[in-house]
Amino acid sequence: MSASFEQVRGESLDAALSRARDFLQVAGVASPWADAQLLAAYALEEELGEPVSLGRVQSLALLGQPAPQALASLVEGRGQRIPLQHLTGQAPFRSLTLEVGPGVFIPRPETELLVDHALAAYRQLLAEGLADAQGDNLLLDLCSGSGAIAAALATEEPGNRVLAVELDPQAAAYTRRNTADLGVEVLEGDALELPRGLEGQVALIATNPPYIPRGAYQLEPEVADHDPELALYGGGAEGLDFPLALLGRAAELLKVGGYLIMEHDDSQGPALAAAFAAAGFERVESLQDYGGKPRYTAGYKASRAPKNVKE
Repeated sequence: MSASFEQVRGESLDAALSRARDFLQVAGVASPWADAQLLAAYALEEELGEPVSLGRVQSLALLGQPAPQALASLVEGRGQRIPLQHLTGQAPFRSLTLEVGPGVFIPRPETELLVDHALAAYRQLLAEGLADAQGDNLLLDLCSGSGAIAAALATEEPGNRVLAVELDPQAAAYTRRNTADLGVEVLEGDALELPRGLEGQVALIATNPPYIPRGAYQLEPEVADHDPELALYGGGAEGLDFPLALLGRAAELLKVGGYLIMEHDDSQGPALAAAFAAAGFERVESLQDYGGKPRYTAGYKASRAPKNVKE
């Protein structure tokens, strides 16, 4: 984008927000007004040294508050399609604020819904006597990235052993930072090659693995240029190579009755449902995201021995 967003000395916040919205809209940003306000809130927080809500941004704009000096560079960066979360260094996830930046996948609202389903299933395991009512159950977040799922599980079901597994060293650094105060164990390594001894010990696995079929979509610049490739592409023509391999490993790790939920592309639901059943899962279901698209497949490990999921 050749145009620049220049700060006007003495410009009001209201006027700067209007210009920022127009600038971001021309740049192709999907939510220009919301992003302008969020960037203003962040800039005001830095300037005032205290939290600033969107409601306060709107009130300050009406009252003629001068625009914060840092707003121009933030809007400029967003116009270059740098993700909003990279500019602020943080991403909301359920009740948490996670640290994010270059080298880690930015958590999406769809994964918040995955956590909803995982927690509901975990509580069902407790009700059925398939998990220890006193806690101390083993819960896994495979391909953890920012640590969003692990942090949510540890926060909302405390007292359990939560293990987050992340292969990429740069992403694993964020996993550690975001779970440091929550008692989460972070393992840097391949989710397919976890140390032996965990087989049959896990009550719940929640995972958002790489699954995008390469070349299937024209990805937005925020994704294509800034999310790490390792977190995006699942391998193979359908993007299912890694999800299927992970499914096979999850079947080994779960105890009988344990629950697996996996996020995936909306084109992959039927193939994964069949693979779940072949791998020895029962009560397999396809679950929809906020837009009504099949985004997650889940099931409970049955007592019968699993088959090869690629058969």
